[in-house]
Amino acid sequence: MIEIGSNIKKIIDTEQIDVEFLLKQVNLSEEEFKAILENETKPTVSTLLKLSRALNKDLSLLIYGNEFKPKKAVATRRDERVPVRRRRGYDYESLAPFYIGRSMEPLIVDVRRDEKQEFSAHKGEEFHYVMSGKVKTVVGEEEFILEDGDTLYFDSSIPHCINSITDYSRLLVVVFNSESMVHQVKGKKMRDMVQAAKLLPKKNISLICPDDSSLGAGNRAIEEGIVDKIYLVGNIAKTEAYCKGFLNYKNHYEFVDLDVTDNYELDAARKGVEIIRRGDGHLIMKGKINTQNFVKAILDKEKGLNIGRRLSLVSIFELPSVDRLIFLTDPAINPSLFINDKLESSFDILKNAIEAAKSLGVDKPRVALLDANEVPSSKIPTSLLEKQLSEINWEDAYVYGPLSYDLALYPDSVEKKGLKDNPVAGKADILVVPHIEGGNFLYKAWVMTMGVEVANLVLGAACPVILTSRSDGEMTKFLTICASSIFSSHSGKL
Repeated sequence: MIEIGSNIKKIIDTEQIDVEFLLKQVNLSEEEFKAILENETKPTVSTLLKLSRALNKDLSLLIYGNEFKPKKAVATRRDERVPVRRRRGYDYESLAPFYIGRSMEPLIVDVRRDEKQEFSAHKGEEFHYVMSGKVKTVVGEEEFILEDGDTLYFDSSIPHCINSITDYSRLLVVVFNSESMVHQVKGKKMRDMVQAAKLLPKKNISLICPDDSSLGAGNRAIEEGIVDKIYLVGNIAKTEAYCKGFLNYKNHYEFVDLDVTDNYELDAARKGVEIIRRGDGHLIMKGKINTQNFVKAILDKEKGLNIGRRLSLVSIFELPSVDRLIFLTDPAINPSLFINDKLESSFDILKNAIEAAKSLGVDKPRVALLDANEVPSSKIPTSLLEKQLSEINWEDAYVYGPLSYDLALYPDSVEKKGLKDNPVAGKADILVVPHIEGGNFLYKAWVMTMGVEVANLVLGAACPVILTSRSDGEMTKFLTICASSIFSSHSGKL
């Protein structure tokens, strides 16, 4: 069994952590924390990420009792097996829960007799060894009767199901899949984000005008257990053409067919929005569709996902030599932080970024309002407005500006300029740019020159919006789905 509370207690006892100070950092009461330590309640993912950040430990140490390590030999004792999931007619027990990012999933599967077993299919291969009982396994059009000691090896992308002929059967099942994204992620904090997303209830995606790029990332999220269903919204013939070679998980797709008309893209976007509005989807994702049509359906005041806030992009980075995730806004959607030099026009962008940071475990984010210089000047009008934003009492964040880039992130620069008592300088979690150009330059410099990983959250609608471009790699799109899933659960929206 996974006992998160016991793992946290072991860390506290071993390292003699000051519990009172820890509770202040993560904003938990003694009663709430005691219930977690005694395994009476499971912490939310946001709380787990806060604890991971405060304790400076890998999330895997809190969840499994073992830190993430490069691939090596890992033994699992009989009493360390972990029940991973249950579904109708089956009980699963993981035989290798502590080998993080494994490509094979060895399981003990208990199968009960049930006439209504469902077919499943997923990319990869499976090996079955019948330990006891007698089963009927159907793979595509073929049927196999297997008894004690028999084995079966097959292509798991072919729809298949298992039923016990006896009242009960036990199998050793090994599922092979491509390498887990957990091992492919470079950064420790990004890896924690992926593992956090895997802990949450699976999400459904409304994918508008699917193509190979968008569906490829969705498939990865299905493989990692983050996404359950993808609604493929668009003309079926177009979907099959654009997604050729990627329609690997038929049991996880629902085709939403549309006729091709002059308003085809806008019609598809509106149909995708309907899926979210009726509660069947949690995330809405852009495929091969013009951004203007996609966003128009979302912002429709009557039938869209409009909640009266500005949409803004929050890009999440793990930068070298920075011990925390950095949230950058807005590098792609809003031309300026301020509209017509009105102070209140910036509030939505700040609130979106603050909520994004909080969803990933930053209890009270430190927000740096970037500009060319830390001294407000009439020659730089945005610096005067940023100074006014700093003077507002923000209950759930520390907000300060203007600050130059170096003063926002690097303590050495802060000390040289005598700002070490500033609550944000050198400690910023969120960087807010005054204009889109600055944000775009930072984004591309970090991604293209430094090669850092990024997840992109578009917030301000009734659900997270996945608005990546075809130039974004599979990892960026996958990490974006992870961040969007976490935010969806944190916000409780749809």
